[in-house]
Amino acid sequence: MSRYISPVLYILLMLVGCVAFISIAGVRVGIFEPLTGFSMLRKSVFASLVLSILAAISMGACRKEKNVGVQRFFFLVLIVSFLYSAMWIVFYFQRAELPNINDITTDTQNPPTYLNVNFIRNSKENDLSYNTDWASIQNEYYPDVKPLFSKKDPATVFAAVSNLVEEREWEVVATYSGAGIIEATARTPIFGFRDDVVIRITQEENKVRVDMRSCSRVGDGDFGVNAERIVSFMNDLSVSLNHSPVPNVYFGR
Repeated sequence: MSRYISPVLYILLMLVGCVAFISIAGVRVGIFEPLTGFSMLRKSVFASLVLSILAAISMGACRKEKNVGVQRFFFLVLIVSFLYSAMWIVFYFQRAELPNINDITTDTQNPPTYLNVNFIRNSKENDLSYNTDWASIQNEYYPDVKPLFSKKDPATVFAAVSNLVEEREWEVVATYSGAGIIEATARTPIFGFRDDVVIRITQEENKVRVDMRSCSRVGDGDFGVNAERIVSFMNDLSVSLNHSPVPNVYFGR
């Protein structure tokens, strides 16, 4: 029996792997949209879970044959398929309790306004109008999303922000140095979902305030990606602005 089951499990394992690869690679190279790729990946996870069950059943059904090589193969298929499905299932449940919001900002009272991003989004993508009902939800789930204040001059802060945007390889949509505004598009690491970012730099008395807004183009929820992006950016910006260059001291005679 094992000689018939082994090829079937092998083919199924290869198919699951191919679907997983195509679902991610297809989005990255632009063959299909991120939501399509995400749907394909989800189906591959369910298929992988079924495959692990089939491998476990095959181990039990063929145990009387006492074929060590076949049993090892069944065990390998079981482990690989189970770990793959478990990895994504754990990821989902870790994020499942996060709210279905996709627009995060450091200023919920007066969020930075998108100027040029409006012209690159199509009618099927999320609206850029800020939903004020999300402010209290954001404060509850993402309390670390806060503006950054600096005693540096606006030009220095703007330059630091521009450098960080360039380092992250975000696609710059528009730059208004006089108004202290930068618009850019970031992409998520795996599927390449596009999230639009706007950063606003304003002068408040004796300090400069930096606000940031990150909004997903598609999807009801963002699994916390926009909040993580803002917190990470603000932390790196704080380090960049507080970094003091080593003075060039000459010790020669």
